[in-house]
Amino acid sequence: SLQGERVLRGGAAARRMRRRPAAASSSAASTSRDVAEDESGSEEEDPNVPKGSKKERKRQEREDREAQRQANEAARNSRRTNQDRYEEMRRKKDEEREAQERLLEEEAMARKAKEEEAAALEFEKWKGAFSVDAEGTTESETQDGGQGLLHNFVEYIKKQKCVPLEDLAGEFGMRTQDCINRIITLEGMDRLSGVMDDRGKFIYISIEEMQAVADYIRKHGRVSISHLANNSNEFIDLEPKPLYDEKEESHQDESAPAGVVAEP
Repeated sequence: SLQGERVLRGGAAARRMRRRPAAASSSAASTSRDVAEDESGSEEEDPNVPKGSKKERKRQEREDREAQRQANEAARNSRRTNQDRYEEMRRKKDEEREAQERLLEEEAMARKAKEEEAAALEFEKWKGAFSVDAEGTTESETQDGGQGLLHNFVEYIKKQKCVPLEDLAGEFGMRTQDCINRIITLEGMDRLSGVMDDRGKFIYISIEEMQAVADYIRKHGRVSISHLANNSNEFIDLEPKPLYDEKEESHQDESAPAGVVAEP
């Protein structure tokens, strides 16, 4: 029985010995499972980190877009403000220019009206300087006679081209200074055009001849007065012309009003 008890104990001990590796294996397996679970848990938690970073990145992108939008809006507002300021400055400049132009135009009109009034007064004085016999003439005939004398005065200068002022005054029974004043008045009325030289002569230059002089200067550039004078025969005709042809003389003799002193 003692031997049998040893056998039994031996068998139980052997079984216990056999069970211990299993327990160790079970413990190791349990430990492995815990580690695996921990690792698995860690792997399950890892996606949370990128997810948070993604949200943060999206939030940052939204903030960046909003900041860019505000910057663009500010730039547009600045451009609009600058454009409005520029338009306002240009509008003010246009108004100032238009006001200046109106002022100059008004001054020119006032000056022209004053010159025309002075020319009209001078013309009335000038007509009275001619010898007109009032006996047997009506006011209309006197007016017609003055107009005829004015026409003759202008035509005489145009035909003579270069006329001494003293000779012109003697031709029409006027003082030399009065003759000069009449020429200046007629120039202001665009009835005559020309120059007075320092020798007491008036040189009639037609509009066409003045244009020829201007064309000559444009063609040759800057030219001196002496050069222009030496070449003036190219574009200014200084030869006197007959005062009247036969038809004109016959017509003037027939139409001369009574009481008006005939021209020599």
